[in-house]
Amino acid sequence: MMRAMSDIPTDLPESTPPPPQRCAVYTRVSMDNAEDDKLSSVQAQFMACHELIASQFGKHWVPMDRIYEDRGYSGSNIRRPGLQELLSDVADGLVDIVVVHRLDRLSRHMGDFTALMQDFERHGVALVSVTQSIDTSGPQGRLTLNLLTSFAQFEREIAGERGREKRAASRRQGVWQGGAPPLGYGLTQQRLVVEPVEAKTVRNIFERFLQQPSVTTLIQELSEQGVKTKAWQTKAGLLRGGRTFDKNVLYKLLNNRMYLGELFYDDAWHASSHKPLIDQPLWDEVHDLMASRARRTGVLNRETPEWQFPLKGLVFGEDGRSMTPWFSSKQRGRQLGYYIPQKEITVGAGASGLPRLSAHRLHTQVLDHLYENFRDPAQWLAALPQSLTEHPTFDHELITERLRKAASVSDHFTLRAKAQLIRLLVEQVVVGPNDFLVRVSAKGVFELICDLMQAHKTDWISQIPDQTPRK
Repeated sequence: MMRAMSDIPTDLPESTPPPPQRCAVYTRVSMDNAEDDKLSSVQAQFMACHELIASQFGKHWVPMDRIYEDRGYSGSNIRRPGLQELLSDVADGLVDIVVVHRLDRLSRHMGDFTALMQDFERHGVALVSVTQSIDTSGPQGRLTLNLLTSFAQFEREIAGERGREKRAASRRQGVWQGGAPPLGYGLTQQRLVVEPVEAKTVRNIFERFLQQPSVTTLIQELSEQGVKTKAWQTKAGLLRGGRTFDKNVLYKLLNNRMYLGELFYDDAWHASSHKPLIDQPLWDEVHDLMASRARRTGVLNRETPEWQFPLKGLVFGEDGRSMTPWFSSKQRGRQLGYYIPQKEITVGAGASGLPRLSAHRLHTQVLDHLYENFRDPAQWLAALPQSLTEHPTFDHELITERLRKAASVSDHFTLRAKAQLIRLLVEQVVVGPNDFLVRVSAKGVFELICDLMQAHKTDWISQIPDQTPRK
């Protein structure tokens, strides 16, 4: 039976067009001058991506106005401004599809690429590659993407391994692999050859190290003789090296096994074809002396307790250089601790114009400064944020009382408790020729007051008699 025309419903809902798919185009070149290469330039990538977007007009793809590009950035990491802007917009929900010319424009590292894809998927963003016909909005595209990136990572690792093997093989044959040769050698057809004048200087340094008990005096001798580090010219025509000797340079030279006729490859030193400048007995004698000196004095080691130098990394000279914790030679069976200017370690005593500070004396003076503020904490309490001072649990009188009590019993604090106080409250100590300045950490004071309010039993607070008033 035929239905009459009047039976046809006239109130059908109007079809709603799908929302536009916002497409972000990302482009990258590793070198700024890559504009000359049309196949890899930013413009070529940009145009190819926009042509693909235009071809998908039926799917409601629309290009975004914002430009995401990185010029002169490697794809080996994701610390790129253009990429970071793209990721920020992805996180803000402003992007539906990311379009790239090739996958390696986005990242060359498998781990980074995987992290990017997880980020995209978490925000519902698809990735499309122009030249590799990949669209991750579907399962087949995601599978293809995983296969391609895995093989690309495999190829890069194989290429890197082959490169390392080639360099190691060249070194086994005595071929120099670039950079400046060490003092005492020159280069002829990429092989080390002896420079007679420099070689004599190197031998003299080894011999004088044995004869001169003071390394500082030896450094001064070398400076007076005009001895400098190896000077060379780069392929770009830049001059490098030619510096005055200091202790770091000296010990680097004395530890360089190339002077024994060896080269380093395959994670070990091996005999090479170049001529040695030092014989084994002289090398052994120098290194036995270095080992004995190292046992007598030196910087901290892993076994040094942290409480012995709580100001480590916090003491600086007026020149901005840090002062290094240092042990003296043993005297009467004990070692004394000092904070020494960096310049005196590398150049020699007196080079910085700053004093060597006894660690014990400096710690005592810094603690005395802190205890003064404990006895009169008005300045500290006045600088506290309003959010803390207006908190219901904040008790000005109780905190003042506990700080004063801490100062009164401070002589009984253990070394570990004193070190904890210093690390908490000291931001920096700046040392001048005749005095020093202690900068107190505002964050440390805040944490200190919070601990007192909440009665946290840290090492030093646990040693304060409880003075909480009874109700």
